Amino acid sequence: MSADGRTTDRGSVATIVVVASVAAVVVAGALWLVAAPEAASQPVGADASEQYASIDGVTATETTVVERGNRTSRTVAEVAFRPGTDERRRTVVDGSERYEVTVSNGSVLWLYDDAGDRAKRVPLSEMSEDGVGRGDRIEGLFAALNVTQRSASASASASGVAPLPVVPSAASGPNASADAALGVEYDGTTSVGDRTAYVLRLAPQSDAAAYEQTLLVDTQRFFVLEQHTEWVDDGTRVAVRTTYTNVTFDPGLGEDAFTFDPPADATVERVDTPETTTYQSAAALRDATNVSVPSPDVPASFRPTYASETTGEVHGVGLRYVNETSRITVAKYNRTFPVDGHRTVEVGDREAAVTYGPTASVSWNCGEYRYTVRGQGVPASVLVEVARSVGCDASAA
Repeated sequence: MSADGRTTDRGSVATIVVVASVAAVVVAGALWLVAAPEAASQPVGADASEQYASIDGVTATETTVVERGNRTSRTVAEVAFRPGTDERRRTVVDGSERYEVTVSNGSVLWLYDDAGDRAKRVPLSEMSEDGVGRGDRIEGLFAALNVTQRSASASASASGVAPLPVVPSAASGPNASADAALGVEYDGTTSVGDRTAYVLRLAPQSDAAAYEQTLLVDTQRFFVLEQHTEWVDDGTRVAVRTTYTNVTFDPGLGEDAFTFDPPADATVERVDTPETTTYQSAAALRDATNVSVPSPDVPASFRPTYASETTGEVHGVGLRYVNETSRITVAKYNRTFPVDGHRTVEVGDREAAVTYGPTASVSWNCGEYRYTVRGQGVPASVLVEVARSVGCDASAA
């Protein structure tokens, strides 16, 4: 019986220790998966890329529980989506969120507030892909691990293994650059709803960082049925558990699944289609725009991917940075909003709102501009440090 009460098959346990740059914690989901071998002698995950790519669509009940200190929130939603795309429909059936229905077909995002009978239509800009495909990452990881169902134990060095989650920073700022060993333990199988899943546990091999994660991965399609991540952010324990039950793979989703028609009496807000121009670097953006472009200090493991300028009803600039498993964006645009979030912090002499979750953010107003630092798979404490490196220059355009 595992610590969380699940019965597991411990006939196969494997540990892989890798070296990762200490910069940020990964809480984003579905980047680390395992695959079931078709035969006892076949390595787990040998065909992960092929099998995961074969998933045409998923319908499921999604339950997300977020704990931060003494606060707990729980949301249950019915979801339908195509993995690897922006096509997604999500309907909240239990819990409190601003929009009960979100629908995206990859080009247009609809947000619907049922209580207020208000809908918002937001055009989506096409963005370049970041990093290696999910299935390829999985396959590369388990090719190094080389676990089979007959294995009593197995190990592999970090050489040639990528990506693995970056462990959380033990230092005060996001630019610490020390090496830390991350362990991954393959711990048999368990059940999630009516499906069988492999158990994968991740944790640092030293006490340098407080972080642990358990992934329960479907043995047939390599989809993460449950992800439970715990870490410490600003001295407070944070835990996020997302579970998918009533799962159906390849349900035959048509285009209508990702189309939304607001009720006839709903108030509809239509955001103008922005014109977005991308640049290869922040320097190229600075040469092309008359808006001052932020110069953030990001963790050493992150690399810039592109910069952008958006014109239209909202005029702004943005920067995007990624590492193997996480993403940070810095945006500045000429529209301000009230400072409202889970808590507030000081960014220079300004008050900033901090929101938590798999995608966390820090936002503040500076003159006529709004600044937002957003991270996927990055703790809020790191985003606060990035925000403080940006600061505020109310005299600049």
